[in-house]
Amino acid sequence: MLLTGLNALTGFVLVRSLGKADYAAYSLTFSLLAIAVNASNMGLTSAALGLGGRVWPDGVALRAVLNSAQRLRNSVGGWLALPFAAYCLWQFPQIGTTWSEALALASLVLAAAWVQMQANFYAIVLQLGHSTAALLRNDLGSAMLKLVGAALIAWTGGPVWAVVGWIVLCLVVNYRAHVRATRPLLAHHRHTDETYLRDMRHMVRTNALRTLYWSFEGQIAILLCAWFASTERVADIGALGRLGVLFSIFQAFVASYTLPELAKARTPQHVLQQAFRTLGAAILLTLPILFWAAMHPPSLLWILGPNYAELTEYLLPFLLAGATGQLAAVVYQVCTARAWVALNRYYVALALPFQALLLYTLDLRQIENVILFSWLNNLFFLLFNIAMFVFSWRREAWP
Repeated sequence: MLLTGLNALTGFVLVRSLGKADYAAYSLTFSLLAIAVNASNMGLTSAALGLGGRVWPDGVALRAVLNSAQRLRNSVGGWLALPFAAYCLWQFPQIGTTWSEALALASLVLAAAWVQMQANFYAIVLQLGHSTAALLRNDLGSAMLKLVGAALIAWTGGPVWAVVGWIVLCLVVNYRAHVRATRPLLAHHRHTDETYLRDMRHMVRTNALRTLYWSFEGQIAILLCAWFASTERVADIGALGRLGVLFSIFQAFVASYTLPELAKARTPQHVLQQAFRTLGAAILLTLPILFWAAMHPPSLLWILGPNYAELTEYLLPFLLAGATGQLAAVVYQVCTARAWVALNRYYVALALPFQALLLYTLDLRQIENVILFSWLNNLFFLLFNIAMFVFSWRREAWP
């Protein structure tokens, strides 16, 4: 909670301090970073966690798992780097950056993606070693450093690439701290293992297309504004998205306290009871924010600063779209707690035609239509996950 709060505070400081053009560039930068990290992951962190758990606590074998994951990630990242860099260099000038700023931001995105993935691999080792205190200490230290430095740069009128550069430097600090913390758990071993590489390659091939889809899907609102709308609208959507952190906190709380009981349920009635309890808790936690947005939007928009005070009419629809997405994620987590996600392989094939229809029918130069696209898209995901749960619940072989 503290870590999420520090990251949220950093975001609120920056949205209030940066001008709209700079905040648009900042929002797009971190949307592209999220795409780069997820696209180059391809399920490798899950594979590293699973294989690492099998060989734990063998430090040599664990190092071989880590080396294999890093080697394959570098290979995937290398193939994606050139087209992704070309896209960044095209996209940034479309929202008003100079070519030199676009080059700086694209370079920082690629560097940050590599550093973040490396840090994620070492974080897995710390999790396996029950070194969560060291992991949390490193993350909190990096978050505090990020908050102080980014705030000072923004308050003194520094350029947006300097803010991004400072945040990337904090990622590097966090990564190096993870490396130091894992030294007692890992042997000094530079080799990969062909068995691990084979398993990981299978994971990459299996997940490649779905991973690419979800990488872009997660940033769809910012991307739609960058493609079709104006720089100002990119900033508006990015700023409104900052308020979505409130839903993320609630989702994490619900998942931590209700899903373990759901996973252990043994009867259909108990599963339904726990599922309704989980979804009900998620709804109850989102209602106060929605009520606040409906009754007095200016006070909620105050958090974002004076640049976004005119977004009153868009606040509630945006938060409704976000709440729908969070509920869809909760239902999906309910399904994963029961290992009922086999039907998920059909989602992309069903969602793409629906999204293409929305792209064709909606004028996405208007922010209200971008929000409508997001809401309908999230509603489709929610209904699919509900159907997946009901189908799996009916087909389950109960004892």
